Amino acid sequence: MSHPWKSNGEKRTVTWTYTPPDEATAYLKDMQQAVIYALQAAYSLTIRNPERNIPSPIDLRREIKEWFNSNYSYAKHHINPVCRAAAMLRSYRKNHHGQLRIPDAQRLAMRIDAELFKIVDNKIRLTLQPGYYTWLPINTANKHYQEYARGRPSELLITDRKVCLTFIIGNENKPLGKRFVGSDLNFSTIDTTTVTTHSPPALEEVNTDTIRNITRIQNDFSRRRRQIQLHVRNPQKREKKLRETRGRQRNRITDALQKLSTETVRENPDASHVFENLKNIRKGAKNKGKKFRTSLNRWPYRMYQSMVDYKSPNRTLYVNPRGTSSECPVCGDKLKHPAWEISRCDTCGVDYARNRLSSLEIVRRGLSLCGQPFAVSADASWKALKNEYLYTNSKPNAAGAGRTEPTNAPNESLMHNNT
Repeated sequence: MSHPWKSNGEKRTVTWTYTPPDEATAYLKDMQQAVIYALQAAYSLTIRNPERNIPSPIDLRREIKEWFNSNYSYAKHHINPVCRAAAMLRSYRKNHHGQLRIPDAQRLAMRIDAELFKIVDNKIRLTLQPGYYTWLPINTANKHYQEYARGRPSELLITDRKVCLTFIIGNENKPLGKRFVGSDLNFSTIDTTTVTTHSPPALEEVNTDTIRNITRIQNDFSRRRRQIQLHVRNPQKREKKLRETRGRQRNRITDALQKLSTETVRENPDASHVFENLKNIRKGAKNKGKKFRTSLNRWPYRMYQSMVDYKSPNRTLYVNPRGTSSECPVCGDKLKHPAWEISRCDTCGVDYARNRLSSLEIVRRGLSLCGQPFAVSADASWKALKNEYLYTNSKPNAAGAGRTEPTNAPNESLMHNNT
């Protein structure tokens, strides 16, 4: 069993141009014809299906296996990327409003599984047949290659002009930081609690960063798409404009998250970040109302977590999100919520800012993962920073950006639907 903090890793890709050897060019042309045949087979299976379901890659493999083996002498694993033609057909139907036709496979390109290639002496050895290989050069001068090559080769994409080599970069080799930063991700703020990991641990600071600019971008582009849907009558023109709008929104949000994650890592160069494992959070939001589900689906929390994960030089931890806003980290009693932003503890006799108190519980769970239990009520630092967690009815210092104090505006935390 893997350790609770161990990450599955992130994918990183290095790309460079090359001149393919003759064997690789012939292989790409053969695979192009195989993909065309697989698309026709997948289309035929879909038409024959009463429910018009596109076959899975496994079903498609059964259908074309005999044809592939009789026409090509390549290693048997090469049929697996060919069977991704089922995904091409599914993607075409999704992008064309349910219309079904065989897409054109014009590019010489093939995605190759890790079983079929190996890196040897700064070259890629691609297995075409058992015991027969072709060799592809690696551009070791690429600025990221030496860094990413420490990971595990995962996938290879080759065309007649480019090579894209993907590695799985894990964080198992990263050290634990001297400080832990627990982050509670919300729709309009990110609340953090920083704890030093000296023996014993001690609270250091509490912050709240607003991310209303991301919400504003999402709302603005949502209104634009609505206007396009209402006023652009031509279907092709409407689809083109909607696609362009989605692309601009994605670029704007990615840029904002890149800047935010870079600033977060730079401000905490010696810290390990602690996040909630929100993998299945959307599955539990069916009964939360349309507005909540819309906000939940829009907020790219995993993108922000992954950016911090790969930018940070220290290990990133993920903890169970259940109950982080329902249990008092001071006395352990169950909290009440007379208002969304308030966590009331009858035993302690105080009202806490819900999101800030959740960040404290998150960082406590991160410390427990590493064998450093943190008793909040018995620590002197809690007395010094207790007021930072108390609920106040103050307004933000600056609207839209920067540090703020807890507010009384509704601010639904991503993980609170698990509580």
